[in-house]
Amino acid sequence: MARTHYKGKYFIVFYDEADEELLHMFDNVKDILLYQGKPLSRSNINLINVELYKALKRSDHLSRFLNGELMRVYIIENDEENEL
Repeated sequence: MARTHYKGKYFIVFYDEADEELLHMFDNVKDILLYQGKPLSRSNINLINVELYKALKRSDHLSRFLNGELMRVYIIENDEENEL
């Protein structure tokens, strides 16, 4: 079964506060909710999208929404289709 990426072509990645170590990588918002142990509901999906928007809008991309730990959040394009 093919994985659905965030916005169709992105990974959601979390790095440590120093921006040196990759801590978590998710294909989509639903995977984040599963990691957090939260129900897959439209409301929870919207909340994660809002938290992602807020973090990405900040110049430092810092957020604690994933698990309470301060991390940098990025959206990375999946180049897999371009490698064929």
